[in-house]
Parts: sequence; C-alpha cells; structure tokens
Amino acid sequence: MSRRLRPALALAVAAAAGGVARPVVALEPGSVGGAPVHVDVTEASSLLYNADNRDTSAADVSTLANDGWALWYNRVTLRASSGEWQAGLRLDSALFLLRPNPVQIGLDLVELRARPLPPGAVSDPVFFRRKVDAAGLELSNRYIDWVYPAKWDVGWTSRDLELTAGDFSAQLGRGYVLSVRKLDELSSDTTLRGARATYRARLGPELRLRVTGLGGSGNPLRIDEASGRYLGVDSSVTPSWLAVTEAGMPRATETDFAPDTGECATFETCTYAPDRLVAAQIELAAPAWKLGTQGSLLVRQAPLQQDVVRSADRTLTASQSLELPRLGEHLSAYAEAALQRLERGGEPSLAARGGPSLGHALYFSTSAVARPVVLTFEGKHHRRFFPLRSNVKLARANEFATVGYNAPPTTEPQWVDTAFEGYDTCVSGGRLRGDLEVGDGAGVFLWAGRWSTWAESVSNERCEIRRAFENRVWDVASGLELEGSGGRSRANVTLGGRLDETARPLAVEGGETTLFYAETYARYDVILPLGGALALQNQGVHRRRRQTVGNADAPWVEGQHLLGVDWRSTLSVAGGFEYDTRPGEPGTYVNGQVTWRPTSDSSVGVFVGQRRGALRCVGGVCRVFPPFEGARLDLTARF
Repeated sequence: MSRRLRPALALAVAAAAGGVARPVVALEPGSVGGAPVHVDVTEASSLLYNADNRDTSAADVSTLANDGWALWYNRVTLRASSGEWQAGLRLDSALFLLRPNPVQIGLDLVELRARPLPPGAVSDPVFFRRKVDAAGLELSNRYIDWVYPAKWDVGWTSRDLELTAGDFSAQLGRGYVLSVRKLDELSSDTTLRGARATYRARLGPELRLRVTGLGGSGNPLRIDEASGRYLGVDSSVTPSWLAVTEAGMPRATETDFAPDTGECATFETCTYAPDRLVAAQIELAAPAWKLGTQGSLLVRQAPLQQDVVRSADRTLTASQSLELPRLGEHLSAYAEAALQRLERGGEPSLAARGGPSLGHALYFSTSAVARPVVLTFEGKHHRRFFPLRSNVKLARANEFATVGYNAPPTTEPQWVDTAFEGYDTCVSGGRLRGDLEVGDGAGVFLWAGRWSTWAESVSNERCEIRRAFENRVWDVASGLELEGSGGRSRANVTLGGRLDETARPLAVEGGETTLFYAETYARYDVILPLGGALALQNQGVHRRRRQTVGNADAPWVEGQHLLGVDWRSTLSVAGGFEYDTRPGEPGTYVNGQVTWRPTSDSSVGVFVGQRRGALRCVGGVCRVFPPFEGARLDLTARF
C-alpha cells in the first residue's frame, strides 16, 4: 500500500478503525532526580453516524438495532519517561449521541409483517410486545456511555532487567503459547494486565540468555465501535485481585430487560469473565541459532460459553522452538513444536469422552535464497490444538468471539477468510512459494498450497483422522511485483484460486457433490505518478465464490475497487465502489473519503458512504467488519 495514500485507504477499509499510532512530539515539563521527564500525548477522536445499513430482515430485531446510532469515541494516550522509568495511560470514552429505541423497532417490525397474516400467526399486539422485549434485551449491552482506563502501565528498564506492572503485550515463540498484541488499526488491542519481568545476560562472547516471566488477567478492548457493543463484568467474576485489575472497567448494567441475577452466567449484560494467565520463556541465542522454551497456563472461571475451549478450567500449553538464521550460504529455517492439555475438574477435558489427553502442533518454515530465485516453504501439523479464546458470552457479545491469547502461525495467505469452523484445530499441510527477479525492480511469484483438515465440514473436537471427516484444500496463485520511478510507481497484482473438497459426497438439492467451497480471485494495488506532486492509486479485490453449505444454489461475485489521488502526502482523496451479487444483499455500495495532514503530527479524515460486511485487512491484520452506511470523522493530534 502506498505510504502516501495509507491514511485514506485505511479509513476506507476499516470504518471501525481508530487512529494509527505514529511517533509523537515529546514535551519536557521538568526533571526527576536530575533526569529530564519526556511526556508524549496522542489524541485520537472519532465521530460516527450509522444510518440504515440495508440489512433489514422481517422479524429480525438485530437488523434494526444496528441502524440509526451515533458515537463520539475518544482515546487519549499519555506516555511519560524519565531515565530508566516509563509510565503510560490510555483513557477511552464512548458517548452515544443517538440510540435505537426498542419501541420503535417493535413498531417497524409490525409494519414489515407480511399481509395478510399467515394462519396460526400471533396477533400484531402480541408480536409487538415480543419484539420490544427482544429489542430491549439486544440493546441492553449496546450504545452505553463509558469512560474507562483502557490501558495503563509503569515500567523500569536497565541494561539487563526490564520490569512492567499494568498492561503489556507479549509474544512467545511464533504464537502457539502466547500472543497478545496491539492492533489499533482494527480497534483490536488485547493485553495482559499484571506484571512482567525480563532478564538478559551474556554467558560468553557470543552466547546470550533471555528469561521472561509474566502473569495477569486478560484485558481486551471493551468497546467494539463497529457495533456499539461492550464487554461488561460484575462482582461475581472479579474476585480477589481481579477486583483491582478490573477497577474502573465497564460493568454489567441492570436494565428493565436484563435484571441483575447476581451471577454472570445468568446476568444478560455480564458478558466477560476475566481469564488468569501465567507464562514464561527461556531463550538462548548465538549468531548461528536461537533456542526457545516457552509455556503458559490459562486458568478460567465458570464458562460463559459451553465449547471445548471456554469450558476448560485450565489450559496448559508449552513449546520448543529452534531458529537457524544461517544454514550454510543460502538457507534459513525455523521450527516449533507445541503440546496442549485442556482440563476440566482436574481431568483432561476430552479424555473422558474418548479423546486424547494431549493435543500437539508442529510448524516449520525454511527459505532458500539464490538470486534471482527465492523459495519459501511453510508447513503445519495440528492435532487437537485449540486457540486460547477468552471467556466471552457469545450469545450476547459475538463481536468479541475472536478475542484470545495465542495466534498459531499460519501457512496460508493473510487474507484467507474461508478456513471454516475448526479447520485449524486438526490440519496438516503447507505452502511453497517461489519468487523470481526478472529485472531491475521487477519480479514474479507463484505459490501452491495443499492441506487436509478433519474438523471443517464436521464437528470433530477429538480430531479423529477418518476419510469421512476429511476436507482437501488447494490454494494456488501467481502474480507480479513492479517498482519504478525511484519508488514513486509500484504495482502488485495477484491472481489465484482456492478449492476445498470433501472426501465424502455431500447431499444437496438435486443430488450429491464433493465441493465444499471454491473461489477464484484477483487482487491488485497499482500506484502511478501523474506528474508533479500527484499520484494515482488503484486498489481492488474481486472474487467469484461458491459455498455448498448455505449457498448451494449458485456461485456469486463480490469485490471492491478504490481509486485515490494524493497530493504531496498532505491531501488524499479517494472513492470506492463495492458489490455483492448474493440474493438478499443490497448489491452495490459507494463511498468517498478525504484525508488531510496539516502537519506531520496531525490528521483529519472524513468517510461518507456505504461499505459491505466483509473481511478487511489493514497493516497486515485482518478482521470481519459488519456492513456500514453513514459518515465518519477522524481526528488525530499529537503533542
């Protein structure tokens, strides 16, 4: 993506995205113990108006509850440092200027009823009362005003020791054991709130040791600005020291439609029970190798969702990693092996049902560089290895379903959103990519991937390897990368396809098929200088898709195109067009955006129009966003 157009394009692909953090201007208000105090302040403010996003469905309360609301979402981040000390605070506030009304939703749904009423249908008054109650419950944990300390930390750093109390990010290995990261471009920021210590030492001229220990409770962002939903806790899930880590955070609120029952499991607006987690890592590194041993223990409260991961009382995960950055003259490699044990009531959670007591995962990657050719291979082998999802009540806060504390490495393109159900918990396969330089600033690439998964088209928590459970997946693509005019022009074009077939025939209307999912796609990002200080960017994704389950009738096409013009990296103007031919979808979407940077430390962005619900990727991170229609104003200032 062009650095010039990144602000406008990020706004286009993430209507729910907050300000993108950049280096800030440091103030020096004084000194402590002779060391100057540096204070950094970032102000990011967003004003959103959500109109009718055209997903209304008769009798479906949720499709009207997401229309007609407005939000002012403000984030102030302060960072201070003096010598070896650092401290930070992020204060988030959400003020909802407009909210849907449950009575109006009930009236609108009465108007949408088919006439005449079918035999056996309830009367309009009864229907109205039921829908008002359902709408009231739906809105009980949406569009609620909050001001809360989203993140805070205090730290001390010396040459050999680093100590942090409060919120911190961490990744151990490639993410099997632990991965909590800051991803603000997509309004996603999960940290641990507790304490972390890291010790570094030299054991010889070329041998280095690093030891890390950490512990705390999970702390995801509590407000989803794309839906207005929040995560709330109550006193039943904040015992002991959790009352300290959850101090000031959003709470479950009692409403006329959601009475306080005293227990989070039955209190409808209590949607989050903080998890407790401890982890450690020991790394030994020399110039030719790095060896890492890491482990984590996740301890849960009573589950708010009865699935295999969230219902486990304790989840222990450990891994061993080996990195070889220089294998001879042309090779490098990385490998990691992990084990996982889920327990419930002190016993392995699946063993009682005939499953294995331990899950395991293997990841391997290697690169061979012999210019002008580069070959890269990534492979994985997972058996009953689960993501560490947080204890969220999905029935009332499904927007937070993907919040978790690990991120197993993937061998697939980052934009893949078609690994369905438990695909990654029981899978084997890999992808080989080849890159060829064909000239100055020009290259072509080709990849092919092949995986077998036994938990995608069937529920298979025990990861039984049976032909009747198997899905066979191919993913192939080729493309080109060009760069010229001293970096002012660039093109990246990818053409590819994905085929997902079952080993057993699936029953569909009119017969049987082994096709589970298929698509072909084109992705491109082309930047052309227009002369002077102007540059033109064309960016798009177009897909032809077919999915047997739920979409067996016919394939459909969907996509988006963004056309933008940038002037001196100060003013960016872009227009977008999106489409989706599935029955019941609005069909077309049009939007426009303008971003102005008056200084290097401030920006103003405006987005107006429509966007379809889809997977959107910003800065290498992808998330599924709901459909949007309305306007958004973003301001970022740094002091």
